[in-house]
Amino acid sequence: MKTRTKNIFIAALVVALLFSTATCTTIKSTAYENERALTDTLRYYTNALGLQTTSIRTLQADKTQLKQLVLNKDKALATLAKGFSKVHSVTKYNTVTVVDTINVRYTDTVPCAFQRERVVKNAWYGFKYRSDQNGISIDSLTLPNTAVVITGTKRKWFLGKETLVTEVTNTNPYLRTTQLTAAEIPQPVPVYKKWYLWLAVGITGGFVLAK
Repeated sequence: MKTRTKNIFIAALVVALLFSTATCTTIKSTAYENERALTDTLRYYTNALGLQTTSIRTLQADKTQLKQLVLNKDKALATLAKGFSKVHSVTKYNTVTVVDTINVRYTDTVPCAFQRERVVKNAWYGFKYRSDQNGISIDSLTLPNTAVVITGTKRKWFLGKETLVTEVTNTNPYLRTTQLTAAEIPQPVPVYKKWYLWLAVGITGGFVLAK
């Protein structure tokens, strides 16, 4: 009986050691990947559709790390995240829409010769134009924008039902998101992170020691 008890105790310790090793390995791997993500730069490539894709490594963070590494450094982003009871992912990116030249020719010419040129520029758009009796030419039209995409759960009230949503916010008031498709694949919780497994190991170890 003593030998059996001893074997059970040893087995419980081995299981606990294996799970501890797996946890340590995962933490070290995640920390390494996060270091690479924080120093990563944008990459551009042509995808299977023939369109340009921008790529960057993704930071893997828990709630505390997300606040320390991202939200505390961006007040606007932190304000948007406060609207969620749980944040699953955050993406922020900058774009500049550029249109080289737009020519509009008048169908009826103005019966006098004139020419006007001007540069228009503010926080949300900029362009140059040239107008004469034949038409108008708009050159170097630019529309800068910062977009924030947050996926997470929201509640209408403290104990209300959680709803998984994805929200896109554009800083440029002249840009509007007209269609949005969002999907999330739930990630399974690793076995070594499940509380009831550690509870079982603890109970088994305590039972063996009591014997």
